Amino acid sequence: MPSSQKITQTQRLEQRQQLSAQQILVAKLTELSVEELRARIETECEENPWLERTSSDSYDDESSGLGHDDGSESDTDSDENFDENDGLGSTSDSGDEADWGSDEFPSTYADDHSRQREDGELLSFHELLMQQVGEYDLDEHKRYVLEYLIGSLDDDGFLHTPLYEIADELDIYHNVRTNEHELENILKVLQEFEPAGVGARNLCECLLIQVRRNESLPMRSHLIVLFEHYADEFTQTHWDVIQRKMKLSDADLTALRRAIKRLNPRPGGSIGRLPEEAAHIVVPDFKVQTNEYGDIFFQLCESGIPQLQMSEDPSQWMSEYADIDEKSISKEVRDALRYQRKQIETGSLFIEALAQRRRSLTAVMRAIIKLQGDFFREGDETLLRPMRMEDVAQLSGLDISTVSRVCRSKSVDTSFGTFPLRWFFSSGTKKEGEEFSVRRILSALKKLVDDEDKRHPLSDEDLTDILQKQGYDVARRTVAKYREQLGIPNSRMRK
Repeated sequence: MPSSQKITQTQRLEQRQQLSAQQILVAKLTELSVEELRARIETECEENPWLERTSSDSYDDESSGLGHDDGSESDTDSDENFDENDGLGSTSDSGDEADWGSDEFPSTYADDHSRQREDGELLSFHELLMQQVGEYDLDEHKRYVLEYLIGSLDDDGFLHTPLYEIADELDIYHNVRTNEHELENILKVLQEFEPAGVGARNLCECLLIQVRRNESLPMRSHLIVLFEHYADEFTQTHWDVIQRKMKLSDADLTALRRAIKRLNPRPGGSIGRLPEEAAHIVVPDFKVQTNEYGDIFFQLCESGIPQLQMSEDPSQWMSEYADIDEKSISKEVRDALRYQRKQIETGSLFIEALAQRRRSLTAVMRAIIKLQGDFFREGDETLLRPMRMEDVAQLSGLDISTVSRVCRSKSVDTSFGTFPLRWFFSSGTKKEGEEFSVRRILSALKKLVDDEDKRHPLSDEDLTDILQKQGYDVARRTVAKYREQLGIPNSRMRK
């Protein structure tokens, strides 16, 4: 009996978002620091003959207006729903010593993230990761597990302990119930942190995370295939086998190995291996000042960044050639006209993207000052309020992905020191019904330990009782976690 076939037609409503070239350009410029932006503008001016610098720097520190935290609405656009996967470049290195030397780590990550505290000491790798925890809206259980995973990383940023062992450790020693599936999901959150590649369980996973985050990386599609399907051959440096299986020419193989050297096999180890190696000059993106009346002002620090304009009036040029019949001119002239139109369009889009970047940075900084005004007035870390990306996005009128880009590598110069914008984000807890940043309880805990009788140090139970009497709603397990975060040993080790 012959089988019958039935053809059916279905209709599905699906919403997709396509990023325009202008949106992508704005997203990439927003991520750039002052030094990176200056270099990008120089490159753009060299490549586009229609772009020219004005006679003076329009964004000079002395001439740019100060912004006031008066809560006024900014003129920012609120419809920026950009994708988060167009990261900037990562760092260096990969599998074998033939491709990576010990001194080949790029300086971009260290320059952006090896920030100094107010006391001049460099932030540790662990501290930099803990800063980023507050950017995610997690409940207490997931936040504890995430911080435990951070504490389980080695100095290079890798997680070598199997997830089932971590689940057992949390259950037995910390009375926290979890499973491999939940740990896998929380680990994915950790792998979104900076530097790219942190939280990987092996070298290929580390490099693959970096490749997926960097869409502009040369040979990107080949690198994904390499790390996904030929990990064993890569770790054993069998380049002849890789070349044969991936059907690469000699030139392609050379380009592939050169691209690998732009990745970083030690995302944690690239941070300040030695003090002299980590020494650098931090160029702040914002400057915040407070007057004698407690009014807060800020400005963008864009000294040396020129104002751009079109060298001629594009509309006049376009009108002169608008009526030309392209069929009546030679191919060389037609190509030249198309090239000029393309350059005019590109230059205009670049100028507008710079203006949009400036508006976005201004809106985000204004929102942060609005939320953390007490800190900018007093410089007391315990006055920081709980603040998440969602809070800044809502107050600034920007999309959360835009806020993330602005905060990714920017810093602010204050009277109390220079701080990365990410430093102002933290989760919260409660004291007598009032929500405040966990930094306040960390400060209170440190003070109790500093003032304790060294012959009879306070146990976690004692610390919990005292903190609860002071109005802090914390459990013993939370106190132990914060004590470990501060690097304070238990009471037995403090005798």
